[in-house]
Amino acid sequence: MQSSARSLRTLRLGDILVEQGVVSKEQLDKSLAYQRDTGARLGQALTDLGYVTSEKLQQVLSWQSMYGLEAMGEIIPDPSALGVLTERFCRARRVLPLEFDGTGGLVLAMADPADIITVDDVRLITGLEVTPVTATQSAVSDALSVAFSQRGRLESAIAEDDGQTAPEARRMAEYGQVVSLVEEVIGAAIRQNASDIHFEPQADRMVVRVRVDGVLHHLTDVRKDLKEGVVSRIKILADMDIAERRLPQDGRATFRSEGRPVDLRVASIPTVFGENVTVRLLDSASRKITLEELGMGKAELAVVRGALKRPWGEILVTGPTGSGKSTTLYAGLEELNHPGIKVYTVEDPVERQMPGVLQSQVRANIGLTFATMLRSLVRSDPDVIMIGEIRDHETALVATEASLTGHLVLSTLHTNDAASAITRLLEMGLPSYLIASALECVVAQRLARRLCPHCMKTVTLRPCAMSETEREFFGGRAVHIAEAVGCNFCFNTGYIGRIGLFEVLPISRAIRRLILDHASADELRDCARAEGTLALRDDGRRKVLDKITTLAEIERVTA
Repeated sequence: MQSSARSLRTLRLGDILVEQGVVSKEQLDKSLAYQRDTGARLGQALTDLGYVTSEKLQQVLSWQSMYGLEAMGEIIPDPSALGVLTERFCRARRVLPLEFDGTGGLVLAMADPADIITVDDVRLITGLEVTPVTATQSAVSDALSVAFSQRGRLESAIAEDDGQTAPEARRMAEYGQVVSLVEEVIGAAIRQNASDIHFEPQADRMVVRVRVDGVLHHLTDVRKDLKEGVVSRIKILADMDIAERRLPQDGRATFRSEGRPVDLRVASIPTVFGENVTVRLLDSASRKITLEELGMGKAELAVVRGALKRPWGEILVTGPTGSGKSTTLYAGLEELNHPGIKVYTVEDPVERQMPGVLQSQVRANIGLTFATMLRSLVRSDPDVIMIGEIRDHETALVATEASLTGHLVLSTLHTNDAASAITRLLEMGLPSYLIASALECVVAQRLARRLCPHCMKTVTLRPCAMSETEREFFGGRAVHIAEAVGCNFCFNTGYIGRIGLFEVLPISRAIRRLILDHASADELRDCARAEGTLALRDDGRRKVLDKITTLAEIERVTA
């Protein structure tokens, strides 16, 4: 029997079904044809056509995967095994502890035995090796209802044991608390639309803060005795080395929130009180954002769209980290993305998946840098290339040369304003004639928080009541503006969401001549102002007067 089972496991799913007499050869052929026509998996095709029940299919799949199927209705979980995991954890992960095996490991019934993260979590919580066995989701749910309806009696039975399990139970509860805590923190951050989570170790605790709309807010504190457990849990999720605490590390993971995946980018760095961990939240399934929604004025929008319509050239978006540069590039790509155009991106990391666009992830550890990837892309006949960031001379040179050979190139730079982007390219060593020939448009931007529409208060600010800063900003005239108040909708901050502040610099003939003359940023800036380019603070003033944001926000992001 065992040798027969082993031989069956080497077969494909269809072969196993025919060998066991579950379906006929003719039914298998019809299912394969249905699979080719619809693109469905073979298992789905079989169930759609009514040849196999989902329970029977699950049984064969578990056999093929070398997992054992448990008939949940016939099994009574061992009370001591059931007590190693909380009801909340079991229901969330669709698992049920059944018994301890002969080697001291834990037999775990799972709706998805291929869920490696859950297996690792259970191993971490219990300190036991885990043997997963397969059961249907409905069977697990039924068994959980029966098992945990007796939980009080089962917990009493565990407590009445010989006493040796009490320290073990406390240790398990502590790990269970760590797993639940990390999940709750990440879930709360996602619900608040946070962009980052900061786990900051202190001498007597760990402070957890989240960045919402560009501003950090305190979320919770973690007890001192749980600090290392929280860090280890996050590092396990991100496939990082939990034994290495002396060096910085990077990792990535995926967290499912309300059915949608959220990518996590994790970075750890050692401090005197332990490892500081920062988790960046990237919702790859977030909705499309158009250029109009970014907050550009009509004149600025016309300049950017004019540059995007060109068949070649270079468009740069500048600003500090977290100023929304990537979002602006994605909005531009959305306008360019149609069947007649081939679009490539090279990013670090890929922040948003775009159907119809070929996206590549930089991997510096294997030599796949922006520059090397870009050189290869140029030979792949692209129409549009988006480069996540220009960081060095080589990337800047290849990008600029590509924009002169029939490609539209979009990228970002870290500079404070549009004029400084030009001088930054010159400082990188790019010839002035290349910059003047290739560059079409530079967009500098910041993100200011939007006033909450539910609680903002309109006020009239008169010259006699203005501070010196307000008088300078508004020009000493009476203005009608709005103030932030705070309510339940905005977590008492007075703001919901963010709006872009933009400085759009078209590369005119006068600007090109100044580039060829190696003009300074001040000279380029003065020329741009004379030609009608609005500075970031000018755009900010316009949005304050439109009651979109406040002077305090403009001061915060443009000072």
